[in-house]
Amino acid sequence: MKELRRLMQKYTNGILILLFALCISSTVFSQTSVYPTAIGVRYHNGFIVQHKQDMDPLVTAHIPAIELFYRYNFSGVKEWEKFYNYPHAGLAIQWLNFRNSKMGQAWSALPYMSFPLRKGKHTEWHFRTSVGIGYLTGKFNLDENRKNIAISTGFNAAIQFNLQAHWHLFREAELLTSVSFSHFSNGAFKEPNAGINIAGINAGLNINLGKPVRVNHNSFPILERKIRWLGTVSGFPKATKPVEGPKFMAWTFSFSGLKRFTGKSSLGGSFDFMYDASLSSRARQTFSEIKTPVRMGITLAYELHVGRITVPIQQGFYLINPIKQDGFVYQRIGIRYHITHRWIAQCLIKAHMTSADYVELGFGYFINR
Repeated sequence: MKELRRLMQKYTNGILILLFALCISSTVFSQTSVYPTAIGVRYHNGFIVQHKQDMDPLVTAHIPAIELFYRYNFSGVKEWEKFYNYPHAGLAIQWLNFRNSKMGQAWSALPYMSFPLRKGKHTEWHFRTSVGIGYLTGKFNLDENRKNIAISTGFNAAIQFNLQAHWHLFREAELLTSVSFSHFSNGAFKEPNAGINIAGINAGLNINLGKPVRVNHNSFPILERKIRWLGTVSGFPKATKPVEGPKFMAWTFSFSGLKRFTGKSSLGGSFDFMYDASLSSRARQTFSEIKTPVRMGITLAYELHVGRITVPIQQGFYLINPIKQDGFVYQRIGIRYHITHRWIAQCLIKAHMTSADYVELGFGYFINR
């Protein structure tokens, strides 16, 4: 188990290092034109990272997968495209075979962004991040499939990270190679939900389409750098043990201050008020009582800006927490979409380290412009 934990920590650290490099990189690569779109295919082979000991029955063989994707290449029309050195966006459709009757197969639809890290004459290095939805044919069933503690719902969130190299064979085609880390989870909507983590290697082919489009290297106005105040409300049903138990509503009300300090990034903090009806049930399972199922906390917040989309990454600290088993820290990561200059929609995951607490699906409003 120590070796498995070390491996998980290794992958986690690597992903965080790549995200940090993406945030601070500022070099704009010399580029005159890009192809507008591309299509491709990728083959994957990997294995389940066994992060819990009782997942032994699920780890039986290497896992093959096939992916088809469509890609759009940004050319610098908007300022954020230049900030990220003209990234790619696309949609990948992936089929995966767990080669295990308890797990079955998985079909995933993965919208993605691919950010250039380094470009050379014949090779490009990219960091691709995908967030979508996956359907798994094998799931927990108390009567017929109780050994599958990883997944208890058909539809799940699907997340994937790729560090990939693009090898230019000729102008119209590229060879793709990458290492990847994938995750399936229902965000504690239903128990059991240990989640599935898959590490793998990939190889594929990319075909460029259309006529090359000139890259726009024009400068853009300097962004306003002031504190903006944001109020959000979000919540979602969550389950807790025992298996097949009832669901409870969990709500989060937050008030945040965020300051944009680069084209890519904002920093700030928030005060969180959390009402989680499952806390009373969890307390009774340990033969104790709590006065009210409420938590309060403060967070340190970082936000990555990609056009209308932002990616909040938060580290929280409980001020009030009646369930001591969860510790005194929590994390939050997800996606916000800026509908207008004031209104946002968001979908976040609140977690205690590697254990998901609940999904935060909701909306927010910026008090000041």
